[in-house]
Amino acid sequence: MYIEKRYIKKIAKVFEALSISLRLVDASGACLVPEDGEPVSLPVNVLTQGLNHHAGRYFYRVLDVHPPLYLVAPEGAPGVEDVLCVADAMIMGLLKSSLSIASHTDVYRRALKQELTGADLISRASEHQIPLEMERCVVLFQIEQTERSSAFSLLGELVPLSDTDVLVEMNRHLVALIKDMNGIDGLDDLYQFAQAVQETLMEEAVQTATVGIGEEKHTLAQLGESYAEAKRAMEVGSIFHPADSIHMFRRLMLERFLMNVPREESMLYHSLLFNRKTAKLFNEEMLQTIEMFFRKDLNLSDTARQLFIHRNTLVYRLDKVQRQTGLDLRHFDDAVTFKILYELKKCGQEKPRQIY
Repeated sequence: MYIEKRYIKKIAKVFEALSISLRLVDASGACLVPEDGEPVSLPVNVLTQGLNHHAGRYFYRVLDVHPPLYLVAPEGAPGVEDVLCVADAMIMGLLKSSLSIASHTDVYRRALKQELTGADLISRASEHQIPLEMERCVVLFQIEQTERSSAFSLLGELVPLSDTDVLVEMNRHLVALIKDMNGIDGLDDLYQFAQAVQETLMEEAVQTATVGIGEEKHTLAQLGESYAEAKRAMEVGSIFHPADSIHMFRRLMLERFLMNVPREESMLYHSLLFNRKTAKLFNEEMLQTIEMFFRKDLNLSDTARQLFIHRNTLVYRLDKVQRQTGLDLRHFDDAVTFKILYELKKCGQEKPRQIY
């Protein structure tokens, strides 16, 4: 990134007054401040912007601009991490006077919120060298327990990023990963990536995260749609699959459809099957049996084996449901009818939690 000479001089003057040897370098490691400083060998790993990173004998901090700039200071100096934070804020404040949007990440954040559109978005993207066309997908991470560190700080240290991935802090609890889909073999790979991040988060920070995955998009302007889809996946998934922590928009088609059914109609149709007359039939044991039967794709032998019951016991239970409701759950159409009427209860009694 080009910085005007007058700003270089101002930054250099501040650096000279510090007791810590502080350098500002570009992405190649060339020293910008001080101008006669030695080149720096930067870490091989991609570093998250706005966070301090310790590698070897140095601390590094990446400024939120593109191409990236790095602050480098030796380890062991008193208050080195605080100095890096203050220097970051100072430099970004200087740059803000010459850039309408000072931050590379600000453009992405505003694009996700659909606050930048049309010619304005194109102009800002050009200003920060952000590609307008590229296969990308939004993966949302939400961490509730953030008393000590924000979700962004935790994930910034743990999420493996490529050079073209961008991690964006939406608020203290919510972080959006704009994932470059080059080399990603569809949404199954994304799901496995999210699982790996969750495992690392638990092992390294003893934290859990809820994940929402939007659809892959071709343009920067469409990223707001992927962000909205990821949020919707988290909202709807938390109701229909509360035991799961990773929710994919594409795999929640039925659930999203059911959430659009008005509450009154949801409860009306649900009560056609689940009422006082059938309350004794659909006890906890029966519902667990039916749920497992659906999970095993209506396979009697697999279901009985999983429930540790005799196959005839399972057949008896299904026959009982057929006698009292007229639905034979061994037939696909009847199984679908039961599934929909059962799930409608969740639509009528609860509302999706809002993701901000």
